[in-house]
Amino acid sequence: MSKLESSAEIQKIGQLLGVKGDDLSFLQDLPVKELINLRGLTTDKLFNDGRKLFQKLASASKLMPAGITASIGEKVFGPMLCARIASEMPYQRAVELAQKMSIPFLGKVTLELDPRRVKDIIANMPLDRMRAVAKELLAHRHYMIMGGFVGFMKPENLKIILNDVADEEALLHIGFFIEEKHIVSEIMRMLPKTRLEKLIAYMRQNKELWPESLALMVHMEDDLKREMGNIAAEQHEDVLDDLVDTVHRLTLWQDALPLFACLSPNTQYKVINTPSMQKSEVLQATIFYTAQFNLWVTFLPLVEYMTEEQRKTLAQVIFEQGIDLTRHITTVAYQHHLWQPLFDMLAAMSAEAQAQTAPVLKQLLAQEGGLESKWQPLIAKHQLDHLFA
Repeated sequence: MSKLESSAEIQKIGQLLGVKGDDLSFLQDLPVKELINLRGLTTDKLFNDGRKLFQKLASASKLMPAGITASIGEKVFGPMLCARIASEMPYQRAVELAQKMSIPFLGKVTLELDPRRVKDIIANMPLDRMRAVAKELLAHRHYMIMGGFVGFMKPENLKIILNDVADEEALLHIGFFIEEKHIVSEIMRMLPKTRLEKLIAYMRQNKELWPESLALMVHMEDDLKREMGNIAAEQHEDVLDDLVDTVHRLTLWQDALPLFACLSPNTQYKVINTPSMQKSEVLQATIFYTAQFNLWVTFLPLVEYMTEEQRKTLAQVIFEQGIDLTRHITTVAYQHHLWQPLFDMLAAMSAEAQAQTAPVLKQLLAQEGGLESKWQPLIAKHQLDHLFA
């Protein structure tokens, strides 16, 4: 379960119900899929109540000229009723009426819409009208609402509207609340590299926004993760350290470790050697959450970039957890051929820990004789022949 996705979902449920996200903290341990399902059921309940009436009103709107209907909607019905009625009428009529309404009113109507129910309206709304409403939402910081509409816009319109979002904080907040996570990479590719560099630079002065940035990065395709990581690494060393510090402070290791595994080797080295990762409590937390979420296949390759002191801390923490964890890590290394980091860790172990681990490795050798030739260079490099005598 992604802690960042859970946070976004809980905030969306809060917005839907008109309560603060903090009041829904009891939901934070639910799986993301259940939170998404809960929000969907709640939305359906709210929109389906009185639906027959809204359908009749939508039909009745055809009987009058668009200008008169739009005026009645804005001056009599209000934004909530207009949103419900728009959800029940042909998109062509809804677009026609929207062009007769004021931008501030359309902004309020947008707050009451379920994007899934008006996707054809979104896709066919004239660009100038859409840009004007987007600017109205931006002015009132309705980032969550904008994030919900992003996935239903035509790519060419979305690119123009993204360029209208000049504020980096606004862009990050909108990205945090994007509904269609699979389009995150497509959206990021719409931004020029200079904008990506500006986003990363902005993080150095606004550390509190790292969760939003991390939420975007974890949903990017691997090549974009590497590019963003490289941009961060090329900037001031504080940038990566701030990222690690945020991950530790907010316990976001489940989101961060798979991301770190996708970074280029040079950036991985810099991440592992940030000042924050030199702290014993941070490294211990990394190991704890790696074990809790079974992320050893993403964490083990990072061992190669650790200092000797870091490896000793790692080895000691693993030893203290007992032989079962050692067996599990060894099995993961065996399944994914991660022998280099495994032997790096073995070399950092105390004599007692090495003696405890040696039978596990000997058992693997007995099962698969071909391992001996693969291990021999590593055994010689770390002077571990005595463990296999």
